Amino acid sequence: MWIIMSRATLGEVHGMIASDGAFEFQCQNGKARLRVIGPRIIQVQITRGERYRHGESFARIAYDETVEVSNEETDSGWLIMTDVFRIHIQSEEFRISIYDMEGEEVCSSREVATRWEDDAFRCPMRMTEGEHFYGLGEKTGGLDKRGKHYEMWNVDDPHHDAGSDPLYQSVPFFIVLKYGKAHGIFLDNSHRTSFDFGQRDREEYFFAAEGGPVDYYVILGPRLSEVIEGYCQLTGYPHFVPRWALGYQQSRWMEYESEKDILEVAQELRSREIPCDAVVLDIDYMDEYKIFTWDPEIFPNPKEFVDKLDSMNLRLMAIIDPGVKLEEGYDVYEEGLKNDYFLRERDGDLYVGLVWPGETVFPDFSRPEVRRWFGSFYERFAEIGVSSSSWIDMNEPSNCIYPGLREEYSMEGVVTPEGDPWEPRFRNVYGLLMSAAVYHGLRRAYPEERPFVLTRSGFSGYQRYASTWTGDNQSQWEYLWLSIPMLLNLGLSGIPFCGADVGGFTGDVTAELLARWYQVGCFYPFFRNHSRIHTSRQEPWCFGEEVEGIAREYISLRYKLLRYLYSLAWRASLTGEPIMRPLVFEFQDDSATYGEDTQFMIGPFLLVAPVLEESAGSRDIYLPAGVWYDFWTGESISGPRTLSIKAGLEKLPIYVREGAIIPVGQPIQFADEDQGDLSIWVYSGMSSCFELYEDDGISQEGSSALTRMTLAVDDEGIIFDVNERTGDWYPEPRKLVLSFRGLEFQSCEVTVDGSLIERTSTSEGTIEVTIDDDGRPHHIELRGK
Repeated sequence: MWIIMSRATLGEVHGMIASDGAFEFQCQNGKARLRVIGPRIIQVQITRGERYRHGESFARIAYDETVEVSNEETDSGWLIMTDVFRIHIQSEEFRISIYDMEGEEVCSSREVATRWEDDAFRCPMRMTEGEHFYGLGEKTGGLDKRGKHYEMWNVDDPHHDAGSDPLYQSVPFFIVLKYGKAHGIFLDNSHRTSFDFGQRDREEYFFAAEGGPVDYYVILGPRLSEVIEGYCQLTGYPHFVPRWALGYQQSRWMEYESEKDILEVAQELRSREIPCDAVVLDIDYMDEYKIFTWDPEIFPNPKEFVDKLDSMNLRLMAIIDPGVKLEEGYDVYEEGLKNDYFLRERDGDLYVGLVWPGETVFPDFSRPEVRRWFGSFYERFAEIGVSSSSWIDMNEPSNCIYPGLREEYSMEGVVTPEGDPWEPRFRNVYGLLMSAAVYHGLRRAYPEERPFVLTRSGFSGYQRYASTWTGDNQSQWEYLWLSIPMLLNLGLSGIPFCGADVGGFTGDVTAELLARWYQVGCFYPFFRNHSRIHTSRQEPWCFGEEVEGIAREYISLRYKLLRYLYSLAWRASLTGEPIMRPLVFEFQDDSATYGEDTQFMIGPFLLVAPVLEESAGSRDIYLPAGVWYDFWTGESISGPRTLSIKAGLEKLPIYVREGAIIPVGQPIQFADEDQGDLSIWVYSGMSSCFELYEDDGISQEGSSALTRMTLAVDDEGIIFDVNERTGDWYPEPRKLVLSFRGLEFQSCEVTVDGSLIERTSTSEGTIEVTIDDDGRPHHIELRGK
């Protein structure tokens, strides 16, 4: 995209005007404005004209905090200061340098703040040896993006591999980790953008665009969690998924002969006691691929079909594409045509693409009335009992499914209602705007329930409406590994609820690969087995008893940990914190974690180290500083260290961090089934805390409860406090079963609320205490003798 840029820059600064936390610099060839919009967020806008941007931001939500800011003129320019950072503006050639209050450089323009060539621009930044780069959404490659170049242009690439770019989504936000301190940069520009992290110049990273505004935000940490939260303050916090969406989902693109094909899969899941919450329909349920229709031969009575699934406690989720079949008499097409809701070309004709139904037209989701119209069709699903959910696909938008036709069906001729070219500004946000249409449509159609929207395409901010998966992966070992850094970087991009198709979408999976994929997939935030037509079936039972048993064990483990996962999902909706997170998120000061992308953390307490190579019966695992406990055996190991462990096909290496507080439940077959007593696994070693969130799992504005638990460790033993449960949701009567693990006492006494009690030792190093879960505060002490 970029070769050599001319020296079209802002040039010399002639003066500065300060007003209400904003600082505008009049320059030789344009102007720049810096605004401090939060304690750790700086907005930078640069233009050669009068206006800083044309049109609204699609990503940004209203956020602006009052911050006390001072400024002073210096010999070389201006200094802008808060109690968190200092910004130095050089006047000879407009350039920005940001420092923390310890005087360490956060980031700095390299020579100039911006270079232009026609409408295209590039913002070059100085790069040092100690910097590492993360984020950018679902990009391929490893965790650390240093030395790589990426572009943001939403395309459907069904054959992508570890080096493919661009892909389905555009998230122009990245995080820089510099000598243990983090900051982020978000480029609020929906045009085709690019990001280079030293591939072209080892002393420079840059972000650039082919057009649109120079409008970006610098978000200071220094913790990774602070940067992600700052990004979510700008673009919106992630939606809180219903509890059932955390359950296992079974899917396949297949040519259905009748509804019995799906019902037989559902019955197998239940008869084999494989936990599951949803069965997912791909495109062949529709009548000639017309969205919001049912094939009458396969599904003569859709409501009866949905009711049969419901009787097995299984929800139905169905795919919807944006493309509308161009067919007279088809009501969705006729309504859209009558109201002029579809994209048009410069000559006024409808833009006609080629997708699954054949000739297809596309709703213009940039218009609010079109989004509301499209969302209204979900009332049809609500009427027959389909779950408050939608899997939306092909919304890059994908066009021309047939090879050799991309040029013929290019969208370059599409224009906005005002006559401007549509694609440069709107292509990358099409998936975001469709997600908004579907999310709000579901909220209206199901006013009592939280929606679950799964989108393939998106732009910064789509986390407000939808979750995602990594698209059309392959049934190969490379893609099992690739799913990990892709999902970790999605999590670091404020998109915590994400997953990959377990077993791979394209190709024939092997028994070993499927078994290993279930072990990894059970910890994906979004957990679904999905495969395409004309490939081997890959339901859990398709490869015999051994693979079925492994799949059942790890799906069941997922449900056992559901209370922990649901609390993490709730917290993610408040802070943006990833559920599945790289080790560097928890161990930011440990340089050994900076590029680690074969292991990951689930929340703060569980380290997962899957086997990712064919025929491998062992692997090396890095454990950061502290004491770790083998999840399966309870054996304690001190880090930091790398160890080689054996892991037969049935074993997924999992380690528990000292100080862990993990709520668990009894085995269940679906997410809303009663999990019985509230069990808490508490691991000795260091002080910590955890908040258990509970509600009915589905309501939009329902009752909820929060229980904060804290662990303190001293030389004499353990103090564990269960705080008073707050909120207006009340569980059925149950016991609170506290399992204290990793104890080194030869013997100890246990007190609950000051009274000495009898306790049960379930195994060496473990003591179990059972009390009534009455919602009141409880103080437990274990004192060694």
